[in-house]
Amino acid sequence: MRAFRSLLSSVAALVTLANLGAQEKAPVWIQGLLPLEAKVIETAELKTRRGNARGLVLWMLHPKRVMRQADTCDWVYGDHWYGPTRLSLVDWRNKTLINTIEILGLYEGSDEPEHGFPIPFHVSNAYYNVPQINKNKEGVPRILNLRDLTGERVVGQFVLFEFDTCTSALTTVLGYSDRTDTAVQFQIEISEPGEKTEVVSWVPHLFREKPIRPGYWNFTWEPGHGADCWIHEQVTFDPVRRLFVDQQKITPYSDVVAPQAAKKPGGAG
Repeated sequence: MRAFRSLLSSVAALVTLANLGAQEKAPVWIQGLLPLEAKVIETAELKTRRGNARGLVLWMLHPKRVMRQADTCDWVYGDHWYGPTRLSLVDWRNKTLINTIEILGLYEGSDEPEHGFPIPFHVSNAYYNVPQINKNKEGVPRILNLRDLTGERVVGQFVLFEFDTCTSALTTVLGYSDRTDTAVQFQIEISEPGEKTEVVSWVPHLFREKPIRPGYWNFTWEPGHGADCWIHEQVTFDPVRRLFVDQQKITPYSDVVAPQAAKKPGGAG
């Protein structure tokens, strides 16, 4: 009887994952590490520099299935799950839980007791990695699109996006910290000449850009949507403090001097 119940439990877990439309099927044993109401969205196995077998598990508590409205300008979320969202690091070999963090948006869920966050299950490839797209350039995203974003030689971080305007999104980096052997949401220290340094978890646009090399970005962009400036960002990862250091320079359009037209030969001085 005990074996039969165990079989039913395993089948139920697999059915739950299938109904969620999970981007990747999680090993059944992972469900046993999480609360009963947990719904696994994606898992990803990774290798550390120490040779430890680790895995990241993206999961949600009782998420709601949300279909986008036809007239929305939101390219970030598409059709998505919405609910309290967590990221766990597990010992893949010993099948044990190492740590779990709550994923908090800057705006999303800030006025809710459980702090909900949207995770797409069918979306445009404008922000998230969508391996197979349809004629509308949409499909099932790979949320745990792991890369080495810290430069610590571990392919263990990924980016989440939060809707900001119709032309931009906020970005944050989550994933594996090699120094602490834990799952984290990395912070960003923003430094701008003449302004007070601040440390945040979400920044506009930054991690949508590809790094020049792991842990290093250097680019200029225009926010648009009413903003009248260019923003130059030079970003490095500080492995000691375990955060990204973003040195910004903001140049208003009015500070840019247009080049003068060349004088024609023989023209008036």
